[in-house]
Amino acid sequence: ITLPPHMLYIADRIAKREGRSRSELFREALRAFLCKKRWEAVQTYGAKIAKQKGIKEEDIEGIVDSFRK
Repeated sequence: ITLPPHMLYIADRIAKREGRSRSELFREALRAFLCKKRWEAVQTYGAKIAKQKGIKEEDIEGIVDSFRK
């Protein structure tokens, strides 16, 4: 992985302040990024299905409530 020197400097300072290695910091960052991407994929899929079924954003709360009863 290649990073600009200033970005690497900042990452090293954060790692040192938190008592972690640079590798731990980057693993956590990658995990967070992958989690965000998975969540975006779920939202995209949900929006696609909602559009196909004609469900609007304001309908969601009522639909969820009907399944909770």
